Amino acid sequence: MSTAEKQIPTIRSTKLFKYGFGLVNNPLKAISDIIDNYGDIASLKISKIGSIIFLNHPDYVKHVLKDNQDNYSRRKAVKQPSFSALQDLLGNGIFMSDGEDWEQQHKMLRNLFSPISIASTLPIIEEELLLVTKRWQTQITTSSIIDVEQEMHLLMLRIMLRTHVCSNLVFPYHDILDTLKSFMNASNSKNIFLAQLKAFILKPFGVKYHYRKPQQSLEWMMAFVDKLIEDLLHAKYVPNGLFAIMLTDYNNGIVSKQDIKDQLLNFLFAGFDTTSTGITFTLYNLAAYQPIQQLVKDEIAVTKSQPFYTLEKVIKETLRLYPPVWSYAREAIADDIIDGFYIPAKTLVLISSYALHRHKDFWQNADAFNIDNFEKDNFKGKNFVYIPFGQGKRMCIGRALADYQMMAILPHLLRTFHFTTVNEKKPIINPNIIIKATKPIKLRVSLAS
Repeated sequence: MSTAEKQIPTIRSTKLFKYGFGLVNNPLKAISDIIDNYGDIASLKISKIGSIIFLNHPDYVKHVLKDNQDNYSRRKAVKQPSFSALQDLLGNGIFMSDGEDWEQQHKMLRNLFSPISIASTLPIIEEELLLVTKRWQTQITTSSIIDVEQEMHLLMLRIMLRTHVCSNLVFPYHDILDTLKSFMNASNSKNIFLAQLKAFILKPFGVKYHYRKPQQSLEWMMAFVDKLIEDLLHAKYVPNGLFAIMLTDYNNGIVSKQDIKDQLLNFLFAGFDTTSTGITFTLYNLAAYQPIQQLVKDEIAVTKSQPFYTLEKVIKETLRLYPPVWSYAREAIADDIIDGFYIPAKTLVLISSYALHRHKDFWQNADAFNIDNFEKDNFKGKNFVYIPFGQGKRMCIGRALADYQMMAILPHLLRTFHFTTVNEKKPIINPNIIIKATKPIKLRVSLAS
């Protein structure tokens, strides 16, 4: 029996279509509207899914992601029918695993993200930055418009594969990017909903509709990874990072070929895209706020090494407004009580970092770009109202690497180039699996004076 003292505000049946459709069509706006109208905890019941409880208070976030984290499963939350393609891609890798299985994987991968291991990747980062610099300098006369989003995605994919697979293999980088982009687009909530709707409409006519778009991308990716692993096991190249560790464990009978495959697919899914998105939006904000860009340039001109305090604040404020992972879903394993509210077992709990980072009780002028939010005194006590990497033991294992890469890449680009926006319109956000702009972010790039 529940000992709950409070009743969770429940979205009325007359509003189900509005919010249900909104969560598919524009989830960021729908979740923000729910929070504005119902408060920091609200329940929405959707047939076949059950209840979704939206949480938007740091105390509730702390309870789910840290204090009682073992009761809230990411694997069970993602194992919804709508996420079947995502399950197929990620298998039982670090992103999807739970419990003891996750603990073992986390222990195995932890050494990849030690300070020594992270620092050892700098030569490859510098090599790749040199290629970007030369390419841009060739393109630029006085100034040129560059698709910064595409460039940063390519840069981070190259760095990830060279540091964690092999440093001198020639990978089909553009094919990988195109395939992952197709998979992400085909697997987003809107396209999945439309496919389910089409199947429902055609069923009375005896037509069994199967949504194949995610599967087509998945098949290409699986074939690419299978070939890569076979070449690894037959010693056709010298592995780096992740593959070096997993090859040793495979030879010692600790992991299987499937384990290697799952882990690589998890790295392809979450090992570069989030960081490249963070860098892209940071460059956009620096381009949009020229005085701040100049402050950062002045700071990095004084010293060649960290800390770069102004740049750190710019990055953090960017991740506040544009968190690459914009939501965290968990399923309650057992009944629970949060601040007097009863949470039944098997309930889906959703935390939107996008909404939390704009909570008006904790951020002044919450929608505005303001790096003073991350002055020490202003940020005090906000650890669970700012969660771009999650929180608790399931916090992103690659957080230190992402920080290192951003603080290595951005100063180099800012010493060499100057960035301005192409127009005054802010990017419109597309809440795909990883947050993006609806149109690729392009900036006017010129040589630094």
